[in-house]
Amino acid sequence: MYIILGCDYVAKALVKNLSKSGEEEILVMDKDENALNALKEFNVTTITADIYTCDLRSLPGKDPVAFICLQKNFKENLALIKRIRKLYPDQFVLTQVADEKEASESLANGADCAVESVRIVSNAILTEIETAKLKRSVSNLVKVIRKATNNGLAIFLQDNPDPDAIASGLALKRIAEEYGIKSRIYYGGNIGHQKNRALVNLLQTDLIRINSPEESLSVIDSVDKVALIEASIPSKNNILPPDTQVHIIIDHHQTDFSLVKGEFVEVLPGIGAASSIMTRYLRYLGIAPDVSLATALRYGIRVDTGGFTRNTTTEDLDAAAYLSPIVDVGLLNQIENPPMSEETIDIIGRAIRNREIRGSYLTSFVEFINDRDALPQAAELMLQMEGVSTVLVFGIDRDKVQLSARSVDSRINLASLLEKAFGFMNAGGHATMAAGSIELGIFGDVTDKRSLSKITFDTVRKKFFSAAGVDIEKKEIPDDLESMMNYSVKE
Repeated sequence: MYIILGCDYVAKALVKNLSKSGEEEILVMDKDENALNALKEFNVTTITADIYTCDLRSLPGKDPVAFICLQKNFKENLALIKRIRKLYPDQFVLTQVADEKEASESLANGADCAVESVRIVSNAILTEIETAKLKRSVSNLVKVIRKATNNGLAIFLQDNPDPDAIASGLALKRIAEEYGIKSRIYYGGNIGHQKNRALVNLLQTDLIRINSPEESLSVIDSVDKVALIEASIPSKNNILPPDTQVHIIIDHHQTDFSLVKGEFVEVLPGIGAASSIMTRYLRYLGIAPDVSLATALRYGIRVDTGGFTRNTTTEDLDAAAYLSPIVDVGLLNQIENPPMSEETIDIIGRAIRNREIRGSYLTSFVEFINDRDALPQAAELMLQMEGVSTVLVFGIDRDKVQLSARSVDSRINLASLLEKAFGFMNAGGHATMAAGSIELGIFGDVTDKRSLSKITFDTVRKKFFSAAGVDIEKKEIPDDLESMMNYSVKE
C-alpha cells in the first residue's frame, strides 16, 4: 500500500498515475474532505483526519510500501518524517521540498528521498525550451534547403573527412531528398584511415574529391546553396576558398563565432558529435534513416566520442540509443575491423621511434607521409604511455604539415593550445582531441628533404612546447631521421 499524507494537486496527479499503472492499494489522508472527494473516480481509500493528531499505527493495510509526505509546509513534512521514522523504522519515506537545504534536512531526519518540485518543474520547462529551439532550427534548415530547387545543394565536408563528417553529410543529403532537392557531397584531402575507407566502400557512398579551392569554385557556381559540415569557416580545415558564401553550417567544434556566417548556422561545441545533431533533425522531421544511414550515424557518434568516453552528452547517448535498433551489426563490425595498411604501421613505428617527452607532454615527428589519417591512430597509441597525458604527432604530407593531438589532462584544452601554437586558421578541435594543417609555404619548395625535415621538426616542436609553457633546450634532428632523404613521396 502507498500512503499519501496530503491531498494537493501533486497528490491527485500521483494517484492518477499510480492507478493507471495498475496499483490498487492507495490510501490518501487529508483533513480537507472536499479535496478527497475529487479522488472518487479512482479506486483509492481516503481518510478525512488531521494528519498530525491521528494514530498512524491504526491505518488500514499492512506493510505499506511507502509513505509520501505532501504537506505544503516544510516544517509539517519534517514533523511527519520524524513520526513515521519512529513508528516505521524500515519503511520508505518520500517528501517534497523546495530547495537543496530542505532536502538535506529532510534526509538527515529520516527521509529516504526528497524531491525538489521546483527543480523538476524547471527541468521540464528547460526540456520544452530545447524542443522549441530544435523546432526553430529544423524549420530554418528546411527553409534554406527548399531554396535550392533549381540547381540543388552542394555539401562540403571537412578536409580528410572522418566517420562523423561523412555520416552527417549523408544525413543532410537524406533531408534534402525528403524535400525533392538534389545534392552531392564533396571533400578535400584524402580518406586515408582504413576504417573511413571501409565506411565509404561498404556503404557504397558516393563522395566526390575536390583537389583545390579553385576546383570547388566551379561546383559552387553550379548550385543554388552550399553547405559546410564538421567545419564552420571557409578554408579552415576545408577546401572552400576563404570568401565563399556558405548557406548552411553544421558543426560541433570550438570556433570563433564572429567569423561564422550563413543563412543557417548550428554550431554546438557542447555536443560530442555532429551525427548526434543530424539524428535529432531526422527524428524531429519524422525521417526514419535506413540501415546504412543509421549505421553510419551510430558509428560517427561512437568515433567522435571515443566510444562514449569523451565529450559525451545526453544528446549523444539519446541519439545512439535511437539508432542502435536500426544498425546493421554485421556491417558495423566490418567497418570497425578492416586490415591496417602497411604505411599506417610504418607511421606508428616512426611515432614510437621518434618520440620526444617533456614532462607529461610527448611529441613525435613521423617524417614524410601519404596517409594523414594514420596520425590520430599513432597519437591514440602514444597516449597510452605511462606518464604521458598530452600527445602531438606531426608529419609532412606533400605541401602541408599535418598535426594530430590527444590529451587526457583535464587542465588542458587542446583546441586552444594548438590554435595558440599554430594559428586559429591552422588548427582546432575539442578539449581532448584536436588537429591542424599548416601550409609549408616557401619551405615547400625545398628540395633537400633533410633541410625541410629539420626546419619542420624544430619549428613545430618549439611552437607546441612554447604554447604549452614547457621549457625546452635546443635539440638537433635525430640521426635516425636520415632515412627521410631517400623517402619517396608518392602522388
